[in-house]
Amino acid sequence: MDQGEGQDHALALTTVVEHEAAGLLAPLGAWLEGTAASAAVRRSLWAYPVASVLHVLGLGLLLGSILALDLRLLGVARAIPARALAGLLVPMAAAGLAIQLPTGAVMLLADAAALLGHPLMLAKLALVAAALVNVWVVHRAAGPGLVALDGPLPAAVRRGAMISLVSWPLVAVAGRAVAYV
Repeated sequence: MDQGEGQDHALALTTVVEHEAAGLLAPLGAWLEGTAASAAVRRSLWAYPVASVLHVLGLGLLLGSILALDLRLLGVARAIPARALAGLLVPMAAAGLAIQLPTGAVMLLADAAALLGHPLMLAKLALVAAALVNVWVVHRAAGPGLVALDGPLPAAVRRGAMISLVSWPLVAVAGRAVAYV
């Protein structure tokens, strides 16, 4: 097999894998589109644009808070106590997530079959799940009341900060890419 045939085979395999992955949630998407909530979102002049704007604002709150905390946990701005900063930023990140989840659901309802059949949407959902598991792991490593952030940081907290620093921006990139790819 020459190089061109190998590339063609790899492209064909990638296309099959993407198609199979995209088909996993497509039936759920089709069902969602048949609901009254989905019909209401599609009929509404304001539901999707308002949800979209709020989703972006929630992203800013979530991503800004998380990235600032992650950088501190990785050693940037050591003069700022990590536990105090976490006390400020964790509720802000939680508020951002609390905004994003329902607004994301509204936007999903507008075109659920296509979105849940899109490989990048599946990647985004998987990344959100992985990032949330990482949050749980970091909070467990930081201990009750995040007390472990007062002294030298546990390796699990630093590792989690690195994972978070990569995973949450990837969630945003995958979400934006859905509209363009």
